[in-house]
Amino acid sequence: MRILVAPDSFKGSLTSAELCRIIRNGMEKVLEAEVIEMPISDGGEGFLESICSIHPYQLEFVNAKDPLGRWIQAEMAIDYEKKTAYIEMAKSTGLTLVNEKERNPYQSFSYGVGNLILHGLDKGCRTFVIGLGGSATNDAGVGMLSELGVVFRDESGKPMTIELLEDIRKIARLDLKQVDTRLFEAEFLLATDVINPLCGENGATYIFGPQKGIKKNDLYNIDRIIFHYGTVLERQFQKELLTQEGAGAAGGMPASFLALFQTKICRGIEILIETSKLKEILPSINLVITGEGKLDKQTYNGKVIKGISDFVKPSSIPVVAICGKIELSRKELKELGLTAAFSICKGPISLEESMKEARGFVEELAENMAELIKVSM
Repeated sequence: MRILVAPDSFKGSLTSAELCRIIRNGMEKVLEAEVIEMPISDGGEGFLESICSIHPYQLEFVNAKDPLGRWIQAEMAIDYEKKTAYIEMAKSTGLTLVNEKERNPYQSFSYGVGNLILHGLDKGCRTFVIGLGGSATNDAGVGMLSELGVVFRDESGKPMTIELLEDIRKIARLDLKQVDTRLFEAEFLLATDVINPLCGENGATYIFGPQKGIKKNDLYNIDRIIFHYGTVLERQFQKELLTQEGAGAAGGMPASFLALFQTKICRGIEILIETSKLKEILPSINLVITGEGKLDKQTYNGKVIKGISDFVKPSSIPVVAICGKIELSRKELKELGLTAAFSICKGPISLEESMKEARGFVEELAENMAELIKVSM
């Protein structure tokens, strides 16, 4: 029997690679089977790890600024043969890089993504696959553009220094004279599972701002700041951005990419499937085990479980999900293409405790699943 284990991470608890190993260990304790590990990411945290588990790309450690402008070492991967750079936004601009006491979304910027892109350019890359998600920023890519050489000018034409989100409201025009011309020859593929627009009640600020530390009373004001920036981009570059599906990912980061460069927003899971050997190995697989932290309505929007289920469905191979929490009905699970779904939690338990004990819970569940498979063989 061949079992494919292809989960997303349990955010803040276990990476997708760790989940693969734990599920495999649990299965092999009980069942004689070949368990194939394939860590998957929808574009957020773990994206780089997933890519490098599939391909032996060279990891590069690059000097990059964190969300507060401090220099750190951030990882990226390069496929020198295809001149392609793989960047995970969270490695330079992630929420986990700033401890809770330091988190200040009003002064956090996406500088590091710009630093990583410049490194890729210097290494000869002209295609950039960027995993969005897990960011600490809500600057719509302003910090990134400043590192790439964009000069922001106010109504009087004077150059501006952007130090606060509030400063974005004063931007009247983007001066591109100092921007590296190689950027306009490059192609950017933005990997995300988010379909939210840039602004409004379903936009970047309202939906994702609170988890980054934006206070409820400030949501309207900051959303208006990002709306202003979006209108500046639309007017100057003659592109529709405010209503673009997915522009609200990663604090509105796609808006700047879409305005200035050759950019395509892609489902992160589709990029992982396309670059992996899933198509080759699937015909020999008897069971697929996937998973992510929570199964809910958002799962339908291109998250890992939905992507894996859609990919496997034509092959009629059973797909089972392991999750921290399940909020979907049995009917909805079937609509997703899942044969079954299991929560690792045994009973009432706090989020903190479930995250702390996740490793043991997952392995025990994997053993129980293996016992069931063994009986049915």
